[in-house]
Amino acid sequence: MITPGHLGRIALGLAIGAFGGAVFNALGTPLPWMIGPIVFSGLATFCGLPVAGTPVGRIAGMLVLGTALGLYFTPEAAGMVLSHLPVIIAASATTLVVGAAASFLLARTARIDHATAFFCSVPGGVAEMSLIGERFGGQPLPIAVTQLLRVVSVTIVIPSALTLLGAGGSSTNVHGVLPASAPGLLATLAFSLGFSAVLAKFRFRNAWLLGPMAAGCLLGLFEANLSSIPPWLSAAGQVLVGAQIGSQFQRALLASMRRFIPAALLNLAVLMAGCATVGLLVAHLTGISPANMILATSPGGVTEMCITAKVLHLDVPIIVAFHLLRIFLVILSSPYVFQLLRAVGIVPAMPVADASRVPAE
Repeated sequence: MITPGHLGRIALGLAIGAFGGAVFNALGTPLPWMIGPIVFSGLATFCGLPVAGTPVGRIAGMLVLGTALGLYFTPEAAGMVLSHLPVIIAASATTLVVGAAASFLLARTARIDHATAFFCSVPGGVAEMSLIGERFGGQPLPIAVTQLLRVVSVTIVIPSALTLLGAGGSSTNVHGVLPASAPGLLATLAFSLGFSAVLAKFRFRNAWLLGPMAAGCLLGLFEANLSSIPPWLSAAGQVLVGAQIGSQFQRALLASMRRFIPAALLNLAVLMAGCATVGLLVAHLTGISPANMILATSPGGVTEMCITAKVLHLDVPIIVAFHLLRIFLVILSSPYVFQLLRAVGIVPAMPVADASRVPAE
């Protein structure tokens, strides 16, 4: 049960996040309504202010943002995705290989067991990789922290770098120019909410992440043309998601791992560089623009990277497809890849009790 005091902490966290978004928007930074709340809410949490995130708020934000991104899947966009499907599958699988390779550096520099290093390094969800890693003898805390650092760092670095390099496109979509209609907007969000709730009822993995996107895709494919998602609502959704991410940076959590975090950041730099190299190679081989492919193969969160694509007028359907397929492949195949590496002796079979642990301060 949520107490009035907890509601006050949630309200303060959202207010700080919204203020951060407004500041970054005034400064003209890329993705201001996502990065601003992450930075300001994270700093407030780290400094010990009485703030709190809300999973319900994150779900509400995902409902808005996922639906908006899914609306980009018009019949023409779906045809474009299908024509590039082999490339999408190959590049998504390669990012898993890059993550697996980077895990060996993390195991050495952080002095942790290979199970923990592997599930820290493959670009999957925070909760999913923590749970899967723990099943194989990994430590859930460093896995969760590393995955969270990955999402935050990539969200800040990739959009900023692409903006500074002048990357951008001219991709447009019919839903981007539709007028905002209150009845149409309510109908769109109601359909998205209902669709996602059904998936959640049947325990579909990542229902509140993938459900809104799938609902938006259906509306886009059938060209429902009910309403656009107004910019103010998209900004509010980003604040809800960003404030929730930032609220996870607890001082005690980060202080207990200060010897591990530098190694995790080095691992993340290697992972980003490796994925960018894959993206540039795919761009060279296929003729897809480098900006599209760097964003499509980046190890960031699907929502954050797709919002970046929307802001930079890149090909959102392609980038959504890359990231959704990568999430599916990583969650589905990472346990089997790890078992294979252990079976052939590349990763040593080490009892959990003998594994090196992250030093506590």
